[in-house]
Amino acid sequence: MQRLTTQHVINFLDTLTEQMPEHAESLRELDAQLGDGDLGITITLGMNGIKEGLSDLADEDVGTIVARSGMSFNRAAASTFGVIFASALMSAGKQVKGKDEITLGDLGDMFEAAAAGVAARGGAQPGEKTVLDVLTPMAEALREAAEAHVSLVEGVQSAQQRCQEALEATKGMEGKHGRAGWLRARSVGIPDPGATAVCLMMDCFREFVEQDSA
Repeated sequence: MQRLTTQHVINFLDTLTEQMPEHAESLRELDAQLGDGDLGITITLGMNGIKEGLSDLADEDVGTIVARSGMSFNRAAASTFGVIFASALMSAGKQVKGKDEITLGDLGDMFEAAAAGVAARGGAQPGEKTVLDVLTPMAEALREAAEAHVSLVEGVQSAQQRCQEALEATKGMEGKHGRAGWLRARSVGIPDPGATAVCLMMDCFREFVEQDSA
């Protein structure tokens, strides 16, 4: 499989909405160390919002499916993470608006756009213990994979591995935004909760692509 169709994207989002709520408690516990501990319920409500909206997206293009799913997430779970996640998906969707299928190169463009959208929305930069610290490395990994002409599944595997490495690196960073910014040095040693959630989503994507390519 070298391309993802609109049906692939819908199927993946449906799978994601089933799997991510299973991590709600662990995300709540992690978020409570750096924030207000609401990330778990945000993920649960947001994923339910995406799932409820999928039936209206069957005839849409990939960009519209992704962007409107971001809006559905934020409507169902209005929060700091909800706004950031919606910004990421809306920016990524805009990048491939009108396309009925996407390639590995398109995924790289989408992740780059997502990172840019998050940076513009939240004012963060890489190295400040946010979701940008995993989005940016994944965008780079996908771009490198596309330039090397590897398969879609290999490219996604590479990005997922880069995500895990980048997430581990957030432990050594000092928080500069939100409640983590209040803790400053005390946030060192704890991975960023939002970045953790994104990496869990990427792991789900990796499994989805692997299974569909088997």
